[in-house]
Amino acid sequence: MQYRTLKDGTKVSLLGMGIMRMPTEPTEDGGERPIQSLTDEMVKLAVEGGINYFDSAYVYNSGNNERAMGKALAPYRDQVMVATKLAMGYVHEYKDFMRQLDEQLDRLQMDYIDYYLMHNLGTKRLNTMLELGILKFLDEAKAQGKIRHAGFSCHNGFEGYKKTLDCYDWELTLVQYNILDKHTQVGLKGLDYAYSKNVPVAIMEGLRGGDLVNPPQEALDRYHKADASRSIPQWGFRFVADHPAVKCILSGMTSVEQLKDNLSIFDSLPPAGSMTAEESALYDDIRAIYTKRMRNTCTRCNYCQPCPKDVYIPGIFTSYNRSSMFDAFESAKADYTGILKKGRGSDQCVRCGLCETKCPQGVSIMEDLQKAHEYFTK
Repeated sequence: MQYRTLKDGTKVSLLGMGIMRMPTEPTEDGGERPIQSLTDEMVKLAVEGGINYFDSAYVYNSGNNERAMGKALAPYRDQVMVATKLAMGYVHEYKDFMRQLDEQLDRLQMDYIDYYLMHNLGTKRLNTMLELGILKFLDEAKAQGKIRHAGFSCHNGFEGYKKTLDCYDWELTLVQYNILDKHTQVGLKGLDYAYSKNVPVAIMEGLRGGDLVNPPQEALDRYHKADASRSIPQWGFRFVADHPAVKCILSGMTSVEQLKDNLSIFDSLPPAGSMTAEESALYDDIRAIYTKRMRNTCTRCNYCQPCPKDVYIPGIFTSYNRSSMFDAFESAKADYTGILKKGRGSDQCVRCGLCETKCPQGVSIMEDLQKAHEYFTK
C-alpha cells in the first residue's frame, strides 16, 4: 500500500474505504442496514491490506451505516482514521451542530472522530452555515476532543469550492475527480488551488460510481491499444492518483473480490507526478469519446438551482447523459423515475426560462428537459 502525508504529518493510505455502498439487509422498521458480517469481514481484510482511512456520513442508511462501521472498526480503533460527515440539512440553530456530532459519536461508539467533514458545503449552504456559527462549532468540538480534524466535501464548481476553502483552516477536503471530471465540478483547477494552500484532498467517485469500469467499445479499444495488460479500474485510479494534492482515494467496495482487486491495484500505483505525455494523451482521448456520447453539456455546476418549481435539473441531465455515455438506460431510467416520484421531474417545468439565464454552458435547458422526460417515459 502506498501512503501519503496529511497536514499534520500523519501517513494515510492512498486507498480509503467508503462504507456507503456496503451491501444491505432490511431492518424491522422498513429501512436498511449494512450486512454486519460482511462489513466486519471486509474491514478486517482492508486493515490487513494496509487501508487506514474509513468514511461514512450521518445520512447513510439513517445512521445504520455509521453503526456498522463503528462495530467493524472497534478492534482496530488505534490503527485507523475514522471520517464521517455532518448533515447540514438537519442544522437549524447553533446547538444542532453539537447535538448531531454527539449522536454520531454514540452511533460509532467512539470518543472522537479523526476527520469530521461538513457534507457538501459550498455555494448553496456556506453563508447560512457561517451565520449559524459553524466555524465556532468546529473550534469548540476540537477543544473538547470530540474531533481531531475538520474538513468538508463539495460538489460545487471551482468558485464555490474556493470560497469555502478560503473561509477556514481546513485540514482535508473531499471532492469528486476522475477521468471525465477533470474540468467539471471542482476539477483540476480546484486540486491545484488546494495544493497551493497545502490542504490535503481526498477523492470520491474516482471511477464515477463504477460507470467508468465498463467503457464503450471505442474507449476499450483505445485503452487496449495503449496497454492491454492494465485493467480499466487501474487506468482510472492511475489518473486520479497522479495529482500531488490527492492523499486518499475512496472506493465504495461492495465485495471481498472487489476489495482484493483494489488492494492489488494500489500496491502497484506509481508516485504522484509520474504520468507520461502518452498517458495524458490517452486520457484526453477517452474523455473525448465519452463527451461526444453526451446528450447535452450539463456539468452539474448547479447554477440553475434552485428552480422555482423545484425541478432537479442537474440530476435529470445526469441521468439523461448517463444513459448514452455508459449504455445504462435501465439504471438511468430508474434514477429519473425516482426524481419523478419526488415531484422534481421535467413534468414540473413551466418554461419560465430562469434557469437558462444562469447556465454558463448555454444548455437549452427547457428543451432538453422535455426531451429527457419523453426519452425516459416513452
